[in-house]
Amino acid sequence: MKALYSLVLALGVIVALQACKKNDNTPTPGDITNQNLLKAWKVSQVLEGSLDVTSAFSQYRLTLEETNGSKTFTLVKRDGTSLTGSWDISTDETTITLTATGNTITLSSVSISDSELKYTAEEQGKAGTVNVNFILIPA
Repeated sequence: MKALYSLVLALGVIVALQACKKNDNTPTPGDITNQNLLKAWKVSQVLEGSLDVTSAFSQYRLTLEETNGSKTFTLVKRDGTSLTGSWDISTDETTITLTATGNTITLSSVSISDSELKYTAEEQGKAGTVNVNFILIPA
């Protein structure tokens, strides 16, 4: 009888501990990053090598959205023209790929926080394609 009582008591304790266990809804790193990304961004600084070309990108805007698992973007380029399509981020969160009809834009060396999005992208310059370093802030 004592053994049965001890077994019931032990099971009761286990059930009580499971009921009191904190529900762990802690977001995964990807969830946090996605939440930080999902907004409209504007240029804070643009560097072509060590040359500050920020003023040439005054119209530049990047908006990243996700609805029901569908990731969409709108990019207003420096000349004011818009490009829309889908986006994805690499598992290591260092590359964002923007895909639109006939265009793929790769944003590399990505660094993401709630207040800043940094990346390197290729831009067409006067002398051809150049790597440009972007720092964007929420619009």
